[in-house]
Amino acid sequence: MYNKKRNFVPKLLTMRIASTIFIVLLASVLLLSANTILSSLNIIFHENAFVNSILKYQLFALAIAMLILIGTLQITPESKRLLHVGNLDSPAIKEKWLGINGKTSWRKNGFQLAFFISTSTGIFMFLAVKYTNNLDNFMWSYVPIILIISFTNSFSEEMIYRFAINGNLITLPSNYRIYIISAILFGLPHYQGYPSGILGVIMAGALGYILSKATHETKGIAVAWGIHFLQDIIIFTSLFMMNVRA
Repeated sequence: MYNKKRNFVPKLLTMRIASTIFIVLLASVLLLSANTILSSLNIIFHENAFVNSILKYQLFALAIAMLILIGTLQITPESKRLLHVGNLDSPAIKEKWLGINGKTSWRKNGFQLAFFISTSTGIFMFLAVKYTNNLDNFMWSYVPIILIISFTNSFSEEMIYRFAINGNLITLPSNYRIYIISAILFGLPHYQGYPSGILGVIMAGALGYILSKATHETKGIAVAWGIHFLQDIIIFTSLFMMNVRA
């Protein structure tokens, strides 16, 4: 009986990992197919075609995120503990490549990582906007829409790529396995994102690792969502400058 029980736990965890990966991959496929799926829906939220397409996508992504949220809570009830700010004073476990020495809290490391990640994203997007000669195309009137889109997009992706993964695998013995799974599943869809290609996969993958680590160690979503929200503000502001003419 002991051996059976001992062998049951790894099998259960393996099934949980496999089902989580499948669910998140399915959500990713739906998100990547959003333009095709939504093209037949003649819904007008905004007169500008680019803005309207983003708003339609956000509504679609929110619907998927809510299904993932509900499903995760049903599959792993204990995952609900992550739907909080979390303990920002909890120590950030040492991670040399992130500059985390293991002696300070996530309150401090969260701000530092947010600054350096946002700076990197900002430089990349600045160069992209400059390349398209749209540096003078910023419009204050679109700031509220950009903030709303950044808020909803970061929420949807955090629910799918952090809450579903960290929540369903909350009992996994290896924390790093959770981070790596999140990094891979978050990085791959960004091959068609912005930035795109291999660079987009690497950048998003590294971000996914960091956000998963923050979620797990603080036992909450605030740090990850906050950092993600800032990146989306930078990215969507740049996209609006490149695609919406004054």
